[in-house]
Amino acid sequence: MKFIAPSWDSIFSKSVTLAEKIRGGNPGSRFDTIVGVSRGGLVLARLMSDLLDVQDVRIVKCEYYSDVGKTLKRPTITQKIQGEIRGKRVILVDDVADTGESLGEITKYLRSKKPSSLAVATLYLKPWSKTIPDFFAAKTDAWIIFPWERYEAIKLLSKNNGRSVLKQTKIPKAIVKRLQKWIPNNSQT
Repeated sequence: MKFIAPSWDSIFSKSVTLAEKIRGGNPGSRFDTIVGVSRGGLVLARLMSDLLDVQDVRIVKCEYYSDVGKTLKRPTITQKIQGEIRGKRVILVDDVADTGESLGEITKYLRSKKPSSLAVATLYLKPWSKTIPDFFAAKTDAWIIFPWERYEAIKLLSKNNGRSVLKQTKIPKAIVKRLQKWIPNNSQT
């Protein structure tokens, strides 16, 4: 398995690229509401709120991954959207379309709420995703360690003897060492 760990600047640049694709040359927003997928899509939802000038941001949570590269049997929505989206132009945002299972489940759920339109946007698209977003900034076949989940990734990889993988990610060694100190029962401490 390949791993990448994009920097905050890289993520912001990809977010601008994504916003440009969504705007399609039109400075006026085409959407009334942004729905961010918790947890991975929360940062992107905030960025898209700013870049698309959409103030109405909602959250939905769907759980599917249990560990690095491991999934549950099926995705489950564990936090339903608050408020009404009936008749609104909605864009669902998440960090990555990996298997596409979670995005498919959330899309089906949101359609049941009767928005006037629903689009999906992600920073990254994996080549095997069953759900292809309407908009995405980049494709990759690597496992992505986003800046907002570095501690979680370091904790999982340290637990699973994945220290050699951490070296591949180019996360600064000083950060890895600092965060490994927080991991209970870690031999690095």
